[in-house]
Amino acid sequence: MKKYFLKILFRFQNFKNKIINKTSYSLHKIAYFFIFIAFQLTAQQHQNFIIDNSAPYLINASTTGRTFSGGDTIFVASSRTKAIKFQQLVGIAEAPIVVININGQVKINDPQSWGGITFENCQYIKISGAGHPNFRYGFELGGYNCGLAFSELSSDCEAEQIKIAHDGFFGIFAKKDFGGNPPVPYPVFNNLIIHDCFIENVSEGMYIGETKSPGMEFKNLKIYDNVIRNTKRESIQVANAVENVEIYNNTMINAGLENINYQTNNLQIGDNSVVNAYNNIIIQAPSFGIISLGKGGSNFTNNYIANSQGMFIDNRMFTDTLKPITISSNYFRAMNGPQVVRNMNELNPIYINNNTYNTNIPFYNNDSGNLTNFSLDNNSFSGIHQITFKDALHNNYALSDDTPLELKGLGAASGPEFFDILPTPQQIVIDSTMLTDQVIGGSVVSPLYLFDEQETDVLSNQHPVSTSWKPFWSWNQETAPYHVVIDLGEEYHITEIYLHDMHNTYEFTVEYGSENNWNELFVDSCSSFNTWKTHITNVDTRYLRLSMYENVFAAVNEIILFGYSNTVTEITNEQENPIDPTIQEDSINVPNLLDQYEIDIFDIYGKKVVSNISKFIDKKSNKVFEGSKFNLLKKGCYIALYKNKIDGSSKTVKFYKK
Repeated sequence: MKKYFLKILFRFQNFKNKIINKTSYSLHKIAYFFIFIAFQLTAQQHQNFIIDNSAPYLINASTTGRTFSGGDTIFVASSRTKAIKFQQLVGIAEAPIVVININGQVKINDPQSWGGITFENCQYIKISGAGHPNFRYGFELGGYNCGLAFSELSSDCEAEQIKIAHDGFFGIFAKKDFGGNPPVPYPVFNNLIIHDCFIENVSEGMYIGETKSPGMEFKNLKIYDNVIRNTKRESIQVANAVENVEIYNNTMINAGLENINYQTNNLQIGDNSVVNAYNNIIIQAPSFGIISLGKGGSNFTNNYIANSQGMFIDNRMFTDTLKPITISSNYFRAMNGPQVVRNMNELNPIYINNNTYNTNIPFYNNDSGNLTNFSLDNNSFSGIHQITFKDALHNNYALSDDTPLELKGLGAASGPEFFDILPTPQQIVIDSTMLTDQVIGGSVVSPLYLFDEQETDVLSNQHPVSTSWKPFWSWNQETAPYHVVIDLGEEYHITEIYLHDMHNTYEFTVEYGSENNWNELFVDSCSSFNTWKTHITNVDTRYLRLSMYENVFAAVNEIILFGYSNTVTEITNEQENPIDPTIQEDSINVPNLLDQYEIDIFDIYGKKVVSNISKFIDKKSNKVFEGSKFNLLKKGCYIALYKNKIDGSSKTVKFYKK
């Protein structure tokens, strides 16, 4: 278990983000790092299922032949390009069913399907794009109408680290339409959580709840740390969100691009809704930055609203006249309407205080007809800093370094979209020199047939046609079991193994390790016909063994491996020391052109322990020396991060300090 824990630390998403983007990596994400580790450890005790391109569109008990339950994990392979609809998956509150990408980013933009990924009548579900450390958003979704949907009577769902970029109507969709006439008691979507997502170029960024009231009610809704930009209509629209609604630390930019009447605002709180909206950045809309049509009991605090007509307040069918609407401590910059705040709500108490605006226009316009239901206090005309971002061109909406302290906590944490932490898995081509047939007397049908069509494109679902390996004509107790050993030549991290299953239903076993120390990696039942069987793996090895333990008719006729070289630079002891020759030191090899690199050392928890050691490089021996500072490193595993100062690229090397 300890060994597996360390692998998780090296392999998965949030460890990477802590290292490279620590300045923009918020505390709740660092906490999620440890939650993710705990999930990986406990997931081993539950059922896992892999969706690759051969899996069906509908994923349910009928199409998969299995019943999913709380704690199960559904891995979506990076090779998947077709849309997916999950139906009637139900986890439990303490252990949701998790859908997560693996071995890279999953890109689904299926013009033949309504949505990229849809959850229909599902409960206690979490979809996460945190499955690979090279990608902030492990899913990139699209369809002819929607990117990600929670439809029908779904509830208790969470979405994180999803990118949606398509020209369909919805980014993220959550509702069931009743046309204003829902059954009684009203259906409830509880605990919808959407965070750390990126949405662009759609009509509606997030469409939560139907716009007719009454309708399905949303309770305990949280939307935070998302970036939504360049939408034809609203960035975020909610309706019938009746209880405990929080929308915070989002960045919403450039809404209402189609200029359709009543669809040109940025954040819209619709009828029969409450909200606590705070710390959002809301920039650029033809009409209002925020439009509040809810029933009262709403707070709008510490938001940055720019390049719009400000804020609009009104009421609709459902109003709780005892609940106030509070607009406090917001920043209104570069307003382009006749006023900053326009009010047409004559029923709710309205408190507007401590706001700052920098456009020389009237701050408040009361069009409600009620002269007594509002109060204005301490709203000031003053300069406001123009917010900018680190690299919006490349989707990094972290705030620029010159952002003043009072604005630093606003908007989505964001950060770089791509990283260079782990190599991209590639096919490991197997040839005859790598195989050892351990069958006594030699196999009757050569194991070379397992690797004679390595050019087959498994990701495009091409099929090999050659025969299968057969160690013996029939099971022989004197010579069984039967083995073939693969020597990869060096240690690899194996990420995927594809078996092409032909016929018969007998077990085919894959093991890893070395002579007299073999560990089972997986057993395939070979229960399909002319089908690629995908096995997601997470193992470091030079040797694999293919075995038949029960029968000689496990008919596999091709095996394709994916992974990457896992060469580790070992520590050596050196007496030579350009800083302090009296101290014995460890060293690590570094690339040529040493003056191009900055090098930092991190422990396995992502904590930087040595900074900028480039100046301690011995250019003759290509060694890094750090004097007494480097010598103080405790015994154990570390990661060296090399940053190329010229082209911005980076690489990591693991090493062990003796």
